[in-house]
Order: sequence, then C-alpha cells, then structure tokens
Amino acid sequence: MKYKCNFHDLNGEGVKVAIIDSGIDRSHEMLQSVSRGICFEFSAGNVLTSEGYRDTSGHGTAVASIIKKKAPGTELYAIKIFDQSLIVEQKILLESIRWAVDQNVDIINLSLGTTDIQVKNTLLDICKVATKKDIIIVAAEHNSGQESYPAYFSNVVGVKAGDIKGRYNYLFRRGEPIECIAPGTTQRVLWAGGREHIVEGSSFAAPHITGIIALIRQAFPKANLNEIRDILEVNASREVQQRIPPGRKIRVPIFQTPQSFDPNKIKKAAIYPYNKEMHSLMRFRELLNFEIVGIADPIAKGYVGRDAGEAIGIPPVDIRIQPRFQEILKEADTLILGYVDELSRITKKNVLRESIEKAIDANLNVFSFLSVYQKDLRDLIEKAKKKNLWIYSPDIHQNDLLKTLQPHHYPAVDVPVIGVFGTSAQQGKFTVQLALRSKLIKEGYKVGQIGTEHHSQLFGMDVAFPTGYASPLQFPIQLHAPYLDFKMREVCAKKKPDLMLVGAQSGSIPYDVHEPGNHTLSTLAFMLGTKPDANILVVNSVDDGEYIRDTMNTLKAITKGPVLCLAMSDKEKHIRAAYGRTLISPRQMSKEEIKEKLAYLEDRFEIPTVEIVSEEGQQRMVDLIISYFADEQQGGDV
Repeated sequence: MKYKCNFHDLNGEGVKVAIIDSGIDRSHEMLQSVSRGICFEFSAGNVLTSEGYRDTSGHGTAVASIIKKKAPGTELYAIKIFDQSLIVEQKILLESIRWAVDQNVDIINLSLGTTDIQVKNTLLDICKVATKKDIIIVAAEHNSGQESYPAYFSNVVGVKAGDIKGRYNYLFRRGEPIECIAPGTTQRVLWAGGREHIVEGSSFAAPHITGIIALIRQAFPKANLNEIRDILEVNASREVQQRIPPGRKIRVPIFQTPQSFDPNKIKKAAIYPYNKEMHSLMRFRELLNFEIVGIADPIAKGYVGRDAGEAIGIPPVDIRIQPRFQEILKEADTLILGYVDELSRITKKNVLRESIEKAIDANLNVFSFLSVYQKDLRDLIEKAKKKNLWIYSPDIHQNDLLKTLQPHHYPAVDVPVIGVFGTSAQQGKFTVQLALRSKLIKEGYKVGQIGTEHHSQLFGMDVAFPTGYASPLQFPIQLHAPYLDFKMREVCAKKKPDLMLVGAQSGSIPYDVHEPGNHTLSTLAFMLGTKPDANILVVNSVDDGEYIRDTMNTLKAITKGPVLCLAMSDKEKHIRAAYGRTLISPRQMSKEEIKEKLAYLEDRFEIPTVEIVSEEGQQRMVDLIISYFADEQQGGDV
C-alpha cells in the first residue's frame, strides 16, 4: 500500500492519541476536549494511579498542542507520569504504556525515552504487544544522539529533531534506526498556566510525526505499522535542508586541509623547536611510525649540543640538538614545526612563515602546530602544491563539523571509555594518555583514542581535537559535545577498538569562579561529548585537598564514572606573582618527597595514587583499568 495523502484535507478526526508525558493543561481552548486522562505515581515501591492529570510542567501541554495544530480532530488521552523534574521511575513508564495499549488507542506519543539497557527487553516486549494490536508508537530520540529506547526499536517510529520548515514537511529514512526527522528547532507552543513558550529538541519533533500519522490513520484506518511506514515514505519531503541554527557560525578555513591526516606519510622527520610538546615525541618514540632524524633549538634555551634524550632526563637517543635550523632538513622528508609564536615575538620575525618557506625550498612537507590557514601564508601553500608537497595543521573542518549535525546511523559507543582529566594545566595529562596507549597496545588491546594536543595524530590517535594553547577551534562551544559524540561513535564503528582513551586540557573545574581566565567550559564540554566510564585524575603536589575532592565529585557527577586513581607529576609547581604576572616554575622533587606526597594523597582520598613518569606508576594505572572493567563485565576482558 503506497498512497499519496493530501494532508490539507485531513484533520485526524476519530483517531485516538495517547500522550505519555507530564499531563495536559486544559485551560487552553485548543486542549479542552481530553477524552480520558490518568496520573501514575510511585510511592513506597508501588505504582499508584489517580485521575488528576493537570500539567504543572508544561512539557506535555506543548506536545499536545503540536499534535492538535496538525490534527485538530484527534481524541487525546492524557497520561501523566512526571512533573517539573521530567524524571520518572522505569516501572511507571512501563505501566503507562500498558494502560494506553489497554485503551485501544491508535497512536502513543512518547516525547521521552531511556538509555537504561536493563529495562530494554521489558520495554521491547510491551511495544511488541502494541504492534500486534496495530497501535503505532512514536518516540523521540535522546537529544544527545545516544541510543535510547523505545525510539531505537524496529517496531517503533523513532524521531529526531531537524531544522525543517513547512506545516507537513518531514524527512523519512527507511532502514535507519531513527527513521523520521521533523521540525525540532525553535518553535512556539502552548505551555502550562495558560502561557506559551519557545522550545526546541527531539521532544517537540516527535509530536509532529504523531500528528502526521494521525492524518494517515484517518485516511487509512486499517493501516498497520509497515503500511504506515510506506505512506510516510511516499509523502515525505524530497529535499530537506539541514543547516546550522541561527547564530552558530563556523569559520571556513581559507585553504581546506586534507580531510584526514595519515602519519604514515612521514618517514623521516625533523623537529623545531625542542619545546615540551616535542619532548613527548622523544619520550614515546615507540608510538611513532616515523624516524626522528634531526632536532634544532634556539641557543639561548641551553639544549644545543646536548643529546636530545639526556636533555629531558631519559636515556641517550643519539641525536644531538643543532643550533642551525637548516642543518636538520637535509635527511628529513617532513618538518614538524612546534609553537614558534613566542620566538616570533622575541626575534620580531615571522618565524612560522620563515620556517615553512625554508622547508618547502628543501622539498619537505610540513606538520605545523600553529594554524597555517592565514592570508600571509597563502602563497606558500600554493608553492607547496606545485611541488607536490603537503602542509598540514590540526583543525576541525567545516564539512567534518557539518556531518555531526546531519542524520547518521553510527550506534552508541559500546566499549569502555577511560578519561584523563586534571586539576590544572601543565601537569602531564598527555604523558598519562601516551603511557596508557603504549602499555595497553603492548598488552594486546586495540585502542581507539581522541587527543586534545595538536600532535595527537602523530602518535596514531584517531582524532585530534586541538584545544588549549593556540587552539584553532573557532566554532561555538555548544557544538563541541555533539561533534565529539559523533567522532566517538565513528571511531568505534569503523575501528572496532577494545576500549577508548580520551583526555582533556587544563583543569576540570574553576579554582576561582571570579577569575575571568579560569573557566573550564571546554573541558566540561569534552566530558559531555566523550562520556567516560571511568577516569584518572591528574593532580599537583601543591593542590588544595578540598579542590581535589571537588574535582573528583564533578567528574563523578558529569561522567557518571568513578575516579580510579590519582596521578601526580614528579615536579612540584611553584607559583609566584611578579610584575603583575603569575609565573609557574617546576621543581624536581626528591624520591622521598614524592613517596611522602603519594602516601598522603592515597590516605586522604582512599584511592590508589601513582607517579606519572615512573614505570611502576604507569603500569599500575593500566592494571587498575583492566581490573575495573574486568570486574564490571564479571570476569570478561576489557
């Protein structure tokens, strides 16, 4: 059965629609005729019912008004299961659907859902009963894009929000877990207390589809679920423009970089300058798929002439740090160019441009920490192209970002996610991430990883999300979480790792909310986008105990995952103020000091505490991760 509907000639007359929500406020003229209503409440472990379904929240009233605007002839059944909190016990959700099925309604609207896997099978069984009685269930997808139920069930019409205009317009994608996209951007609806509100989200996209199906049911009263899907497909909009909501502007780089960066393109690399970010390339050389053949650094820093390993306190690597930049280009095919903005300021030269130009003249590709998408570098990028050379700097491209706002079918992340967070900047969080990556790979695990350092991809990480110092990201922070959620799903679907590693920059919560430069919104957005199951918290030896405790509580509250251990650097931070600036200088602690501090932290917080750079500490972190997830899976592997 595939028929075209003229929705303008239909009003949904005689179609019974059950709205399981926060009730309905009948003070609105449009909503005065409710055929039947009921209220479910939870008390002392029991589900109780009453006849009072008046809406005190507004959510259910909004949903009802959207349905009535599309299908004014429908008969509404108001089923109240929550109030202002919009939170409900799972038992009530199950009982409310059973009640609606017993009323022999035509459609059940659920502008809600659950991500709780434990209730999934019971909920699915109830939905199957509805399907057998030809009752259509319409459910909203979770606003974050998480797999939610019942929207993801094959016998339920799942709906997500989109920027769609037109009274009867919607998008239908047969075979997708969430098959319908309906108007979900800002719209005016009726609200509790006789008021009106402006709302947005999947909750308010679902009733648009419920209204459409009510019109279809009026035209084809005996249509079953499969036939309803056929009619939805035939009558769906052929073209629906998905765009970024107003006010959310995205920078378009002057030059598009490759859609993906492959570190295997590098065989022999030269490094300049030898700053702390480059130190990690030397410390974790086993993670690189290329050889480092030369290192240069300004003479004034004191590294020149020394072995690159000994200069940072690791065994010799047989590479002498050179004073002349061009000397290191002779054997390399790629220049890895670090942060040179401070050098430019000191020398009053454009070191970024000069370095790239010299590399191109020597027929080298360039991986730059600083953005190369600048007007004054346009000629160099064209020059490199003519020589079949590439110039790359980590960034998030417009096309890649737009994909996160489009419909996609990647399932929810179904492997353990370990997060590395800290109490401040300059602690060694990236060192922790690299140490975990190295050791987990050696243990035989396939690791998926999102890094926030500019050079994350050089170590084989799947995604670089460069935040922190000199971040090129210039799109709204509201889009950070959905972008990261999309990339997490994409990596898991394509790579099928055993676990995911993620780690943020800077601190996790503000130390002083009155200090304007001390906000941590990007870290909080990173937590929400990556949703770790367990965390490692990096702390300083001088951190206030209450601040550490507050950070631990925040991680638990936002990620819902525990802090498995604290990790501390072997350096003690000395913070001092001079000439109106705050300066941080690290001091190497003695073994006795480190041992004493670790013991104090472990005793106070009653969780394992390790030293970041010690082999013993790194292995202990790995063992804790494996043990935790093995216990979680009742003896299974990570």
